[in-house]
Amino acid sequence: MSAESSSNVVPWPIAPRPFYEEAFGGWLGRVATRYQVSVAMLWQMSASEPLPSLGTAGWILFPPISQTALQRFSTLARLDEDRLRHIQTPSAWLFNWRCVPYCFRCLVLNDADVAVPRWKREWLDPTAEFCSVHHTVLETVPASVFRLSGHFAAALRAISRYREKRVQGPQMAALAELTDTISVAADAISTNFELQQRPPS
Repeated sequence: MSAESSSNVVPWPIAPRPFYEEAFGGWLGRVATRYQVSVAMLWQMSASEPLPSLGTAGWILFPPISQTALQRFSTLARLDEDRLRHIQTPSAWLFNWRCVPYCFRCLVLNDADVAVPRWKREWLDPTAEFCSVHHTVLETVPASVFRLSGHFAAALRAISRYREKRVQGPQMAALAELTDTISVAADAISTNFELQQRPPS
């Protein structure tokens, strides 16, 4: 983008600043949330080129953008180009995921801003297995969560619902097992009581 065309770009009124360790797709999703549009719509309104082809994980695994798009988004967000270049997703990480790994504690407890969840770029590394902060095995969420969610806030809601179902599943199974145990014990007590009530032969 030339200096002349860059000067014609009107910056966004408000734009969340990307966190140092954030994934570009996550940042774009947060910007889309701010303006209550989908990531696809935000790209259409902001970029001067077609939306790149996205895989099964949708916008969270956003491919590296062109230099023209990088300059444009830097101008729109009032950022240095290097800031956005740093959070690009390496091409080697791009493939069709079934599940996307992440650390829920890091997602909701952002050390840089506790009020702002963000998606770490390192979670998109295909070799990532453990959280570098908590040293725990990364959780996973279906890749379709991002493909079907318009922006970051919608994805967060979908992730919360998914986690609730996963937690409730084992709890319901344990409750059913406990109910069966109580039922068996009650039957045994009832049988024993009936035997005690019978007159001796």
